[in-house]
Amino acid sequence: MPRGFDTCLAEGVALFDAGRFFEAHEAWEEAWQHERGPRRLLLQGLILVAAGWLKRDAGNARGAWTLFSRALERLESLPSACEGVDVGLLRPQVAGWREGGPCDRPLLARLLHHQAGGP
Repeated sequence: MPRGFDTCLAEGVALFDAGRFFEAHEAWEEAWQHERGPRRLLLQGLILVAAGWLKRDAGNARGAWTLFSRALERLESLPSACEGVDVGLLRPQVAGWREGGPCDRPLLARLLHHQAGGP
């Protein structure tokens, strides 16, 4: 039985924040396969962000730019707050990474709001 959206989202965020972009991609993809609508677009955007960081870390600026651009295409259609993720703050970060902004490790946990606790 597949794990749920919330579990995969939180696991992916923790892995991403630890710099384990491939593993984050895998966690989000597990949920992506079973989702539709905004959840699916959110997961696609996050998967592409993780892939962009893999390319960026490998020194492939052109590949990173492409993947970050594709991530933004998915994230642009989402509301500022989507499934507990502050997409409104994430979009400008991704745009900055796409343009080669600071290489500080990205942190998504601060953009994740627990559904039970509210925003």
